[in-house]
Amino acid sequence: MRLIIQLFKEAIDFFYQLFAQRSLIFTLSTRSFQQQYIRNAFGFVWAVLDPMAFVVILYFVFSARFASNDPEQMPFIVYLFCGYVAYELFSTTLLSVTSSIHNHSFLLKKVNFKVAILPIVSAFSNLFMHGVVLVVLVVIFLINHLYPSIYWFQVFYYIFSLMVLLVSIGWLTASIYLFFPDIRNIINIVSRVLFFITPIFWNMEGILPQHQFILKLNPVFYIANGYRDSFYYEVWFWQHPFLTIYFWSLTLVFLMIGVAVFKKLRPHFADVV
Repeated sequence: MRLIIQLFKEAIDFFYQLFAQRSLIFTLSTRSFQQQYIRNAFGFVWAVLDPMAFVVILYFVFSARFASNDPEQMPFIVYLFCGYVAYELFSTTLLSVTSSIHNHSFLLKKVNFKVAILPIVSAFSNLFMHGVVLVVLVVIFLINHLYPSIYWFQVFYYIFSLMVLLVSIGWLTASIYLFFPDIRNIINIVSRVLFFITPIFWNMEGILPQHQFILKLNPVFYIANGYRDSFYYEVWFWQHPFLTIYFWSLTLVFLMIGVAVFKKLRPHFADVV
């Protein structure tokens, strides 16, 4: 019991220190986002062109196979883009948070710098780009005569949920990356697998129930499905109680492990860079 209380107190102190650094986190996140594109001739335009190009390719490759002729079904381009932007936020941020501490190794020897904010900075930096892509998504909706509703605001819940999961994983993977760089290659493989088992360009119809259960264990399913629920199907997240409980339980596990591993390895970071 004493151990649990001690861990709880340490966790509260850990997050309090992070909250105290909120201004620095925002400043570094903004600067990181700008630096990603400042050297490119088209600047921030690449934040839109890159995902759009891939979505267009997917659309032409899979529209004949997966598109529906039912006028009451979600237009395939909308279905595809909703799923892809959710997955893209997950995959790019996962890689970013994993290398966040390594990429800022010059800060490790600064005594007063809170290294724990670096995965958060990387996550927020990608979130800015995601905001630009969401604007494009809204334009696609309007072109398809789909108009705003109160359910659209729910997407902020799913973005917040994904950010908490990714930062939790980031504290774990970014800490390990300094000692075991191969973890980035492992994450690349995992990311590719998740792309194909997440219903981005295909749907769950026609899949056996027992197989559906396995696919729903993928946390990105919860987010991609949530984007579609928010923008098209008009379903609140609490109408999926088991999926919501599972997602947040998994996130809590990663959070506990991530914080524990980060605190354990933090004193040795400067020795391996």
